[in-house]
Amino acid sequence: MKQALSFLKAGNLKPEKGFCQVHWEDEPKECYVYLHNGEKHCSRCYTKALNKRSHDEWLQFRKADLHYAAHLPKRYEGQRFMATSDDQKAVRMTVKAFVDAVGQKDGWCALILYGGVGTGKTLMASELAEAVIDKFDLSVRYCTAKQMIAEIQASYSTEGKSEEGEILRFVQYGLLILDEIDIKSDSKNAALLLQEVINRRYNEEKPVVVITNQTFDNLSQHVGDRIDSRLHENAFVAAFTWEDFRKNQSSN
Repeated sequence: MKQALSFLKAGNLKPEKGFCQVHWEDEPKECYVYLHNGEKHCSRCYTKALNKRSHDEWLQFRKADLHYAAHLPKRYEGQRFMATSDDQKAVRMTVKAFVDAVGQKDGWCALILYGGVGTGKTLMASELAEAVIDKFDLSVRYCTAKQMIAEIQASYSTEGKSEEGEILRFVQYGLLILDEIDIKSDSKNAALLLQEVINRRYNEEKPVVVITNQTFDNLSQHVGDRIDSRLHENAFVAAFTWEDFRKNQSSN
C-alpha cells in the first residue's frame, strides 16, 4: 500500500482510497487509486499505462529516424499518387500486392516501375516506402543507381571505410529502391558494383524496387543478363503508360 502511494506521488497524482475497477479481484477492496476517463485504477494500471506510453514514444522516434534515413525526395514526402484511370488503378493494385508481400516477408521479390518521364514512378515509390516504414517498421533506402555506386566508390579514398562495408550497407536495408537503374556511372567497375548489390540482396532474400524509363523486356540491355534474370523472379511489374503529368499541367 505504501509503495503504491509513493509511486503515485512520484507521478504527480493525488491518490485517494477507493476500488480498482480493473484489478478488483487481486487488489484489496480499499486501495490507492487515481482517476482516468472517469474510472478509478490502481498503481498497476498506472504502470501499464506508463509502459505503453514509453513504447509508443519509442516507436514514434524510430519511425521518424527511419523516414529520415530513407532519403526520399523532399518533393514527394507525404504525397500520394492519385490514380484516376484504369491503368493507374492497376498500377496501385500491383504496388499494394508488392507491399503486402514485403510485409509478409515472402522472401525475394522485385517491383519494377517502368514508363516515360514525368509519369509518377518516383512519387509512387516514395509513397510505398513511407507505407513500408509506417506499417512494418522496416528500414528503407532510396537512391539512384548512379548515387549508390558513387557512395560505394567514395570508400576508396575515405579512411575507415571499405568497398565491402559500403556494399553491405546497401544489402542490409529492409527495402532498397533504385531509381534510374538503367543510367549508371561511366566508371569501369560500376556494372560490377550494381550486380554485386543486387546479387547479394537476392541471396539474402531482401526485396528491391527498381525504377526505369526502359520497358521491362528491354531492361537487360542496360543492366545485364544477371541482374535482369533476378529481377524477373517473383517480379511485380507496373507499367506507367500515360503521358507526362508535368507537361499536361503546363498545357492546361
